[in-house]
Amino acid sequence: MARIPALSRRPLAVLTAAALTVTGALVANPAPAGAGHATVVGAVPSGPTPDIVDGTVFAIHDAGSKVVVGGSFTGVENRGSDVKIARKFVLAFDKATGNVDTAFAPVVDDEVLDVLAGPTAGTVYLAGKFNTVNGTNRRKLALVNLSDGSPVASFPNLAFNGLVNDVAKVGNRLLVGGIFTTAATKPRGGLVSLNATTGAVDDYLTATLTEHHNYDGVSGASAGVGAEKLTVSPDGSQLVVIGNFKKANGVLHDQVVRLALGASTATVSGWNTNRYEPRCNAKAFDSYVRDVSFSPDGRYFVVATTGSPYSGTLCDAVARWETSSTGTAVQPTWVNYSGGDTFLSVGITEQAVYVGGHFRWVNNTSATNSAFPGAVARPSIAALDPLSGLPLAWNPGRHPRGYGVAELLVTPQGLWLGSDQEWIGNFQYRRERIAFFPLTGGAAPHSTATTTLTGNVYFAGPGATNTMRTRAYDGLRGVSLSATVPSPDGTAWSAVRGAFWVGGTLFYGVNGALWRRTFDGTTFGTPKLVDPYHDPLWDKVVTDSGPEGQTYAGNTVNFYPELPNVTGAFYTNGRLYYTLTGQSGLFWRWFSPDSGTVGADKFTVAGATGFADAGGMFVSGSSIYLVSRTTGNLSSAGWVNGAPTGGWTTRSGPLVDRVDWRAAAVFTGPDSPNPLPTKRIAVKRTLTQSR
Repeated sequence: MARIPALSRRPLAVLTAAALTVTGALVANPAPAGAGHATVVGAVPSGPTPDIVDGTVFAIHDAGSKVVVGGSFTGVENRGSDVKIARKFVLAFDKATGNVDTAFAPVVDDEVLDVLAGPTAGTVYLAGKFNTVNGTNRRKLALVNLSDGSPVASFPNLAFNGLVNDVAKVGNRLLVGGIFTTAATKPRGGLVSLNATTGAVDDYLTATLTEHHNYDGVSGASAGVGAEKLTVSPDGSQLVVIGNFKKANGVLHDQVVRLALGASTATVSGWNTNRYEPRCNAKAFDSYVRDVSFSPDGRYFVVATTGSPYSGTLCDAVARWETSSTGTAVQPTWVNYSGGDTFLSVGITEQAVYVGGHFRWVNNTSATNSAFPGAVARPSIAALDPLSGLPLAWNPGRHPRGYGVAELLVTPQGLWLGSDQEWIGNFQYRRERIAFFPLTGGAAPHSTATTTLTGNVYFAGPGATNTMRTRAYDGLRGVSLSATVPSPDGTAWSAVRGAFWVGGTLFYGVNGALWRRTFDGTTFGTPKLVDPYHDPLWDKVVTDSGPEGQTYAGNTVNFYPELPNVTGAFYTNGRLYYTLTGQSGLFWRWFSPDSGTVGADKFTVAGATGFADAGGMFVSGSSIYLVSRTTGNLSSAGWVNGAPTGGWTTRSGPLVDRVDWRAAAVFTGPDSPNPLPTKRIAVKRTLTQSR
């Protein structure tokens, strides 16, 4: 999961008032000022990192001037050197130079799965499978000095009887998750809390995790029962735990449970979902959840999984869950499927949901180890749009993929990546098992801003012409068309279908393809084909998986064949809504204006009918506006939670105010930098009708 040292493994600073607050809850460590990301990280990894020569990096801790790394490795080399330095399971290096820290050399006897800032400056927690540190008993959890790795004598041996997978610090309390049933001789079922400084076990977190997710005692893969990963909300009020368990305190919470972190006790909440109850490849996996992380503002968390593709499940997927959601059958906001490959890690910033694993594609619903319509190549790492879950344009890739990216650590300076392979890109940047993507060189994702009324409504090809015209509109009364908006390339606007404007860019369909161009209300940019499903580099790279010769080439989304029949479209809150010729329903797909990716899944707005005559539509605030292809009227209805509500009211039309709203495509857009004159038509009468 993404961890920030200054926040004791919490996401980045809370930037909005939407973060949850609970009276009497534990006080989270204060967030550092200016910790947020204004851009996506750069695509080129920085140079000063060492070469870890074997194994897998499972944990990374940025301690300021140095970085501590845990995993299953046995040695490391300084960049440019072939001298192997023995470092089993844990090492540190200087962040500025990338050189191995020769003073920090703790001797642990097994894998380190997690590293976290200690309770005082100059200390760090190690967690994992080990039993000793420098020959001293420290079963599964230790506090060591950052200077040399020696155990802090005052922190006791808690003698966990099973491995510790993850730790999180809230105030001066350490929350510990793993596969154990005792801690310091006290019975604990996969979760325990203790004083962060003294190590004394307390009775704050006593929830017991029980029962295998898949294994039934006879068939299926069998693994230890307990917690795999923990994540704490930025305000310290919520804890989400994932792992191999079916129940928490005897109540069904299959693989995922939320707890409220109160002042005196952590309580299992009533929040629940049934989406992780189905089995996924039970012969290979007992459980399939792999990582979880909260967003910087605490509004949502994301869960990543493995498990093989099974229709209707959340196997081999990443899913967003709203923190504000309640109930016992909560559904995710969005799901992004790989089509048969594992997601292992999640790191979230203000701009992106970064995911890692050994996947070949994203947006690949229902596929089985191949690229189905909508699949976008993202070898092993991807940045997803937080609104839609679709891939942003960022695509450095990582080939060969191997086991995958096991760790993503978000810091105020960028993104750390830990894995089992040697390269970033297609054998482009040699970064053995650890790499850092700095914010330097990154760009802000494309704006998702849309316009509202009063504002300009644009008409592509009105009256079957090849012109673009506009009129100012306040949402109530009609006005006449203004002068033509100049189009420097002579675009055949009468052939356009489903135009919509978002964040400075006009998207529109022509002959079964989606195009994009900048548009400020007066000036058009150069039109560009929107095709994130094919990439000049990755289309030619063989995946080393699946059928012989399979490359990372994606597959054009099945929305494109619908484009010639689109009669209206608009974008709002990560969704592209549209209507189709002769069909009464209102449809939508996820859409990312940054990459231009259209979601592979098509959804129908429940209960929305009467759109068979649509000749254009747009949304402004709490209203939806619909053009009748038959009459040229413009009508409006309420727009609540992504659906029309109430009856339709005719606002304007040829028989109402002598204004005809018909065109090849109708969309709202920006006010012109040089406003064109408009002539308002006096409204003689008002006509109201239901549609």
